[in-house]
Amino acid sequence: MKPISAIQTQILICAALFTIAGCGPVGKRGTPPAPTAQTNKAQVGAVGQNVSDAPVRPSVGCGIEPTSFPGATTSIPITVNGLDRVYLLHLPSNYDPNKPTSLVLSFHGYTDSAGGMESGTGMSYHADEYSYIVVYPHATHFLGNSGLVTSWNDLTCNASPGPAGPICNMEKAAPANYPFPGDCGPGVSQECNWCTCNDDLGYVEQVLDELEANLCIDLNRVYATGMSNGGMFVHRLGCDMADRFAAIAPVAGTLARGFNCAPDSSDQISIMNIHGRDDDYVDVTGKESTDGYYYTAIDDVMAFWASPSSQNCDEEVIPYPAIADGVRGMECTQHSDCTTGAEVVSCWWDAGHAWPGGITMWGNDMIWDFFLRNAKRINP
Repeated sequence: MKPISAIQTQILICAALFTIAGCGPVGKRGTPPAPTAQTNKAQVGAVGQNVSDAPVRPSVGCGIEPTSFPGATTSIPITVNGLDRVYLLHLPSNYDPNKPTSLVLSFHGYTDSAGGMESGTGMSYHADEYSYIVVYPHATHFLGNSGLVTSWNDLTCNASPGPAGPICNMEKAAPANYPFPGDCGPGVSQECNWCTCNDDLGYVEQVLDELEANLCIDLNRVYATGMSNGGMFVHRLGCDMADRFAAIAPVAGTLARGFNCAPDSSDQISIMNIHGRDDDYVDVTGKESTDGYYYTAIDDVMAFWASPSSQNCDEEVIPYPAIADGVRGMECTQHSDCTTGAEVVSCWWDAGHAWPGGITMWGNDMIWDFFLRNAKRINP
């Protein structure tokens, strides 16, 4: 669930090497798939060898000079439903206000921050290298037993009991570890529920509207990725806001048991789910996680996404050639030949609850290469 300590730990480890400042239905499978491919590959392959030829679709903000400096990260205030909120905006160093540019939204995990996501992943450096805009949304917070708690409302982590019953083992999930969010009303049970009830979908809608109005964005190339609770929320974005995104890449996060979802067949949207084989904090094999919570099995997520009611892909699962194949045991599979043109991909690697590669960026390379392959095919 929620321990975003994986990214925080990576920051501490990487600090010894780099000088970086920053803020931070029940499953079918019982164990993660064992790797079958080469697992000692040293580095990822070249990025961008298979780029989508979908048309460019410029936003209304093209031609407007930015108020933020290219190559720098700027904190942008925004008011949503009466709440004063913020997000971090990083324009690539070569940003051109007359050239439609890809946009990536990168969501932090439970108790983390927009700044923590930026420093923990190194994505701003990556955006400068590959010329895309990256935005780090920041979640709302409530006061827990040990301080402020940030979280994303994925519409399942505050909805227990759900269609499959409680989303946790109530004898094991300690309220002291995951305090009940104070912004949820009396109609929300205090058993198992741990994330904010604020309207985060509305927040993202407003952030996107603002970005598209003021920056030159390619509307066919808007993407989202996120870690842990941020990954869970990205899964929700793929279901409920598929018209705004071309592809998503949740990392170490999926929705609570009983709340599996997929976009409608009218929306072309690709997904790359990335999980560590040793991740028992957010167990996506259908088993109970170590903190007592239950999550949708990733096989069920991919099957629903590939079903005729969504992307309508082949039922058979086959290998998917990702550029990070073999790095730390990374191996991906796919439901191919989706009639929408989407790619439905699931990836496992030899790690726990962690962002692939940390700030060494090979995980960013893999995700960005997947995004480059996948764009919406909407004519301007």
